[in-house]
Amino acid sequence: MSEKTNEMEENIIFDKFILLFNLMILNVMWFICSIPIVTIGASSAALNYTCIKLRRDEGDSIVKMFFHSFALNVRQGMVLGTGMLAILIILFAGLIQSLGAVNAGHSISVVFAVILVLLIFMWIVVYTYLFMVLSRFDNSIFRTIINSIYFIAQDFFRTLKVLGIECFGIVIIPMFLLRYVPYLFPIVIFIGMPLLTYITAGIFNNEVFADYIKTDKK
Repeated sequence: MSEKTNEMEENIIFDKFILLFNLMILNVMWFICSIPIVTIGASSAALNYTCIKLRRDEGDSIVKMFFHSFALNVRQGMVLGTGMLAILIILFAGLIQSLGAVNAGHSISVVFAVILVLLIFMWIVVYTYLFMVLSRFDNSIFRTIINSIYFIAQDFFRTLKVLGIECFGIVIIPMFLLRYVPYLFPIVIFIGMPLLTYITAGIFNNEVFADYIKTDKK
């Protein structure tokens, strides 16, 4: 009995190492394919697609799955990715300007700063849903946006859960590691984004796409 238990534990540990290795490979592919900036949308969709497949224990090698999705979504991903990046730049520029006005003593700017922070949180949610939907369903750009909004509005608490996970992975953990455990911060660099995507992919598999995944064409 103990031998079987030890074997199972070894298999679990081995599987975890394989997963970490795959996430590191995904991180390299995602980063390289995002370097042109305009392709960050297609790269994010490919990362989402591969993580969803890993969660479902489907597909071939992660390299094949990643570039299969990247090729399918490169055109739409470029349009959506460029648009989302432009919006984010505008929001951050407004936030920096508002914070500067606050420091100068303009109290009304506090309201604008809060509004802009909330809009940035909304941007994170929309970005996550948008490229998750793009990665799994074959639709026009307009339909992809509409479906993303539908999934966001479908369950408010689920959307908050996704936002919480995203903010925890993007902001809280990196800041904590950088401040208190700096020697562990490279973890964020090497597997941060794929690991976060892998975690959220579980929610999209089991909750968001549960009733629709059988009808997708990708």
